[in-house]
Amino acid sequence: MIAKARRIALLSAALLLSCQPHHHSVTIATTTSVEGSGLLQLMRTEFERQTGIMLNSFVIGSGRALRLASQGKVDLTITHDPEAERAFVAQNKPELYRQFMWNDFVIVGPRGDPAGISRARSAAEAFLRIYEVRGKFLSRSDQSGTHMKELSLWRAAGVSGQSNPNYIAIGQPMATLLRSANELQAYALSDRATFDQLAPSLHVAILFSGDPTLKNVYAVTLMRRSDSEEHRNARTFASWILSAGGRRLVESFRIRGRQEFHWID
Repeated sequence: MIAKARRIALLSAALLLSCQPHHHSVTIATTTSVEGSGLLQLMRTEFERQTGIMLNSFVIGSGRALRLASQGKVDLTITHDPEAERAFVAQNKPELYRQFMWNDFVIVGPRGDPAGISRARSAAEAFLRIYEVRGKFLSRSDQSGTHMKELSLWRAAGVSGQSNPNYIAIGQPMATLLRSANELQAYALSDRATFDQLAPSLHVAILFSGDPTLKNVYAVTLMRRSDSEEHRNARTFASWILSAGGRRLVESFRIRGRQEFHWID
């Protein structure tokens, strides 16, 4: 009886241990467009299934993500602001920096298109048309990669978007901006994937796309840190997302049948 009781106790202990949650995890900082498109959730599901490492994330603009990395609060970022990334890499000398996928930016707005941007020959001309008619324009205004691209387009157009009295800085993530543009019937710059994810609920439309300057490139940056479980897990995530399996995951991601992200060899 004593031996049987001991066996039962040992079995119960083993079962209890097997039910305990895994405490292996990594926290990354990634852009709101990766989250808003739905790609981040797919990454999280597959990474956790394949490695047993829990993936946590700060979902913020690229500028803030890079600041968290420089402050030592995260070991890995996914961002889409190449100019800021170049400066960051030069200053911080990370362990790894790799541009790995792209989609594109699009200019959305009221279906009636009062500024006529659908007839523009370039993204800069589309922005100039919005400015000239004092069209309502919503800005992320949050130092995100989308915000930086917007500012570069105003510069290319030769005007200051903020001098338009109908320029509205909302300081919110991409999905929130699109819902606000829908409500206010305003123009906005968006990444295509987040727009496609929300399109069935929106009454704004893609009015301009296809300019090479609207290519939207995403990069992984892995910081150089002292060896720790968090850093090893961050390195595991970087190796995983940049692997052939990561490529298959990125290229397989669809929104209503449309491939949203493309791999960079």
